[in-house]
Amino acid sequence: MRAAARLLAVTAVVLGLVVGTTQPVMAAPKAGPGQWFIKDYGIDKVWKKSTGKGVKVAVIDSGVNTDHEDLKGVVKKSKDFSGLGKDGKTPIGGKTTIHHGTAVAGVIAGKGVGAGPTGVAPDAEILSASMWLGPDRPKESGSTREQADKAIRWAVDSGAKVINMSLGWDDPGWPESWDESFAYAYKKDVLIVACVGNASQGATQAWSPSTVPGVIGVGGLGKNGKVLEDSTAPGTAVDLMGPAEDIPIPYYSGGYAEGQGCSFASPVVSGVAALIRSENPDLSADEVRAKLQSSAKPVDGHKGVSKKGKPDPIVGFGRVDPRAAVKAKVPKDVSSAEDELADWVKMHRRGEEKAEETETAAPDETENPKALAPTDIVATQSTPILGFAALGVGALIVLVLLIASIVSFARRRR
Repeated sequence: MRAAARLLAVTAVVLGLVVGTTQPVMAAPKAGPGQWFIKDYGIDKVWKKSTGKGVKVAVIDSGVNTDHEDLKGVVKKSKDFSGLGKDGKTPIGGKTTIHHGTAVAGVIAGKGVGAGPTGVAPDAEILSASMWLGPDRPKESGSTREQADKAIRWAVDSGAKVINMSLGWDDPGWPESWDESFAYAYKKDVLIVACVGNASQGATQAWSPSTVPGVIGVGGLGKNGKVLEDSTAPGTAVDLMGPAEDIPIPYYSGGYAEGQGCSFASPVVSGVAALIRSENPDLSADEVRAKLQSSAKPVDGHKGVSKKGKPDPIVGFGRVDPRAAVKAKVPKDVSSAEDELADWVKMHRRGEEKAEETETAAPDETENPKALAPTDIVATQSTPILGFAALGVGALIVLVLLIASIVSFARRRR
């Protein structure tokens, strides 16, 4: 009897230890309505290994509405750089761009609530840096490029491992102040991803900041896997291609919409980078970039390919492949973003006269370089499914988000 009692006691202790140490099995994330690219790009398979937990992704954009049901609890830190005294959690900008930061944050880390999209890295944390984007820039708001410069430094100091910049200027060049801020990010092991520009907005070549050495420039592909000509721009700055058509997004004032353009391909790549950095925290930003580029797939219908480390001028290294990127071994030769930028500065800044930036309270159209942005959004909530409303193209506008021109947006109820 005593032996039996001891056996039962030991069994109970063992069972207690097993029960006490067993962790609940968490259900894997699921794609939200209309998120065709989650399965097509194999992101759902990657979620079995990584969901981006522990990685901070900075969204330098128009601000993120933290009250949106799809983004509650996602933004861990925020700051405004527009000069308007906002907080980074209050969407700002012109009527055509105010929604953009909320949309981009949803692509990266949306919670998939109700009819909302599930982010590519649903457990990543967002750092929101807001800038004034689009037309009608207030007099109180300073140089947009200075805003970006300060936002990058803040994101780095706030612990970002990835910075997404779905915005651009209609000029491949950039101010000297960026030489230092981008170098600062690289030195602190931060990966920067930016969209290359939309041809429909007049981009005949990739726009800055995608042109800054070390930045991963992202162009757009359609649902058929082919180059979406309106939603990308050519140039040596193109590194990867991602989904840019019919991308479900949270709308800044509530509800949901669909967007088109490389503005939404960029956060997909940023999300994949977060998945990689979460799955293997020991990888450097340069190694993550190398894995993304070396594992990319050929683009359907495009004959050109990268050669000996040189990206194809239309599709770069090819279509981002999340599963392959996570599994890929780090290439033997990994280039340094910091060195690439330093070499460029040494070659191109030599002999240049340092021009002083003039700050004025002039209207947007006087600031250079200029860019195009879509006109006001035509939206409807009359139907429960995503519809479309074509957007025109405005002109004489300063900085823009590269949302899609001929971008389609439509509000919908959950």
